[in-house]
Amino acid sequence: MNILFITHYYDPDSGAAANRLTRLAQGLQQRGHAVTVLTTMPHYPKGVIPQGYRNRWTVIEDRDGVRVVQIWLWATTSPKIIWRLLSQISFMLALMLRGVFVQQPDVIFIENQPIFTGFAGWFISKIKRRRYVMNVSDYWPEYLYVSGTVSQESMVYRVFEWLANLTQRQAAHIAILWPGLRQGITSRIGNPPPITLIYNAVDHQQFDNADDGAFRAKYALGDKRLVTFLGVLGAHIDLPTMLTTARDLAAYDVTVLFVGTGTQKDALIAALEQPEYAHCRRIEWIDQDAVPGFWAASHITYWALHDNPLDKMRFQAKLYEALASGTPPVIAVEGLMSDFLAEADAGLTVPSGDAGALTAALVRLLEDEDAYTALSQRGRDYARTHFDRAQQIDAYEQVLTDIAHK
Repeated sequence: MNILFITHYYDPDSGAAANRLTRLAQGLQQRGHAVTVLTTMPHYPKGVIPQGYRNRWTVIEDRDGVRVVQIWLWATTSPKIIWRLLSQISFMLALMLRGVFVQQPDVIFIENQPIFTGFAGWFISKIKRRRYVMNVSDYWPEYLYVSGTVSQESMVYRVFEWLANLTQRQAAHIAILWPGLRQGITSRIGNPPPITLIYNAVDHQQFDNADDGAFRAKYALGDKRLVTFLGVLGAHIDLPTMLTTARDLAAYDVTVLFVGTGTQKDALIAALEQPEYAHCRRIEWIDQDAVPGFWAASHITYWALHDNPLDKMRFQAKLYEALASGTPPVIAVEGLMSDFLAEADAGLTVPSGDAGALTAALVRLLEDEDAYTALSQRGRDYARTHFDRAQQIDAYEQVLTDIAHK
């Protein structure tokens, strides 16, 4: 098949989406399919386009057999949502123009988020007269009103909802990354196209061979046990609860390491300048090739989400990597992730907003070596059984093949 990928996120950008989609495109190419990717100039998550890509309309590269067409966008370092939306709209317009001239595909794969990229993909599918698979990886636009960004009655929300409904309703097939997304889609569009649940996957060999010593040496982290956070510090993260817990871990001879940027970055930086956070470190971001080393160096990973309906249905991709690396996760969250970790028996969860319970759960694993070892091993075993890369590619390949041949 000739498969056209349309996505805002792709290598060399960092983050869960870029990593996931890059692995999928490469996996399909390795199975003999011709894969072309329409994506942005590298810029995520820092919002800066590097030299060699800056001030260029299109850069086309061959990466591991995948033809990657990188298109101009107006990149911004601002965390303000208005500037981020303008950046996304700039890519949408450039993508719609450049996509007209791409080679005719047999089938189109569209990453739904951001919604403007999804709309551009829908437009290209109409121009090319080809059916598409919509890959839905997040609750959008529901996230806007649950996070308090806009109200459901606002014109902005109504536009986003219309775009999401249009692109999802007209898809030939929808792939979702976790179960709760099915309910959100169905509640909005009523009678959706066929929906297939396809979990994320990891490259287990990367984690088995990861070098924690090199990661520690590169960032001068010493030899204390690391309690870590990795991810985007968006509005979904309950940073005050995390900071309270980080402060209270000062007595336990650990280093608390934050790796991430996002809208709450400045608040984190300001907090870590206080003397009670002397045992904490922060790294702006790490490249994808450093991620296995990060997980190998991590003793426990932790984070906190808010108490709202959306975050109760959220399933964050870093759980896959944490379990595959044997790093027990401790999360202040209720809902889907809490239920999942209870079923897998591979991590601990506490109620959202309960910093005391979050601290106690972390301390338990720091002090009880047997409990820690058992969670770590069960996480590895579960990941090997359920998060297999070959199985993931099998599922996507089957969906794409069915659509291409209809």
